[in-house]
Amino acid sequence: MAARRRRPLHRAEIALGESHLQEIGQVAVRPALLLTNKNSGGAARDLAPAIGRLEQGGLSVRVESPGSVEVLRRLIRDSEEAVVILGGGDGTASAAAPALRTLQRPFGLLPLGTANDLARTLDIPFDPVDAADVIARGETRRIDLGLINGAPFFNVASLGLSAEVVREHEGECERKRLLGVLSYPLSAWAAFRRHRPFRAEMVIDGELLRCSCMQIAVGNGRHYGGGMTVDEAAEIDDGWLRVYYLRPAGLLSMLWMLPALRFGWLRRTPEAEVRRARRVEIRTRRPLPVDVDGELNGNTPVVVEIEPAAVVVFAPPRRPQERQGGGP
Repeated sequence: MAARRRRPLHRAEIALGESHLQEIGQVAVRPALLLTNKNSGGAARDLAPAIGRLEQGGLSVRVESPGSVEVLRRLIRDSEEAVVILGGGDGTASAAAPALRTLQRPFGLLPLGTANDLARTLDIPFDPVDAADVIARGETRRIDLGLINGAPFFNVASLGLSAEVVREHEGECERKRLLGVLSYPLSAWAAFRRHRPFRAEMVIDGELLRCSCMQIAVGNGRHYGGGMTVDEAAEIDDGWLRVYYLRPAGLLSMLWMLPALRFGWLRRTPEAEVRRARRVEIRTRRPLPVDVDGELNGNTPVVVEIEPAAVVVFAPPRRPQERQGGGP
């Protein structure tokens, strides 16, 4: 392997599939494990510049492309003292969540997916080199996890229209590949034309609520669905879930509601109700598919809970002007 540029105190060598650890002077190079998802949108882009930035930050990077969720989790659990870095999208992060939950040290994120809502929530840059710089700087943030029937997730669990959008989106792989996040509006339009309202019972922190709905969403993070916002007051480290439901509405009402969905202004619209909670039970007359972080994962009934301060991630600190989780 050709020698890389020397730094005053140490040199890091990066290998694909083989780990190198060197010590020059008094500074040890830390091992890192970069896990990439070949199916994530944007994974074909060259990772060499991002790996180079990690090298400059003192990391010796081994790259693996696990072929299954089970292998992904095993590699994280067997990573020993290596810095675990996920190179993928929200689906990759959600799949890794059970292993990250027991990691007991910070993990990094290179956003290579289509929506990258977790990175958006955490203000991690979408450019892989800039995201690598966040890891190299070593800034961390302790964040919450959502639990759906005991399984951890980062962003949002939802049912109704949003799950239909995911089903449509997954069925249009070529459109998704060509348009990336811009394919979501087309998927949403196709799903809206087919969708029918449903009846549901929710128990929100012990309070029973019955509704006729187009959509129910329970958010741990702030963003979902390629940049939509659960609630303008939501934060991923405030110890609260945000739950909202949308009452049945026609096309014109839904169009008027788009800015509220985008910017988290649903509290201001008559078509929606927003609550914050620590535990939410959802039951429907017939089982309905549930979208968890952009992937269809099981059916109702479900119980969603919050696990505060569950994991640590390399991320910029929360900006001082950000809210501290207000709202009832």
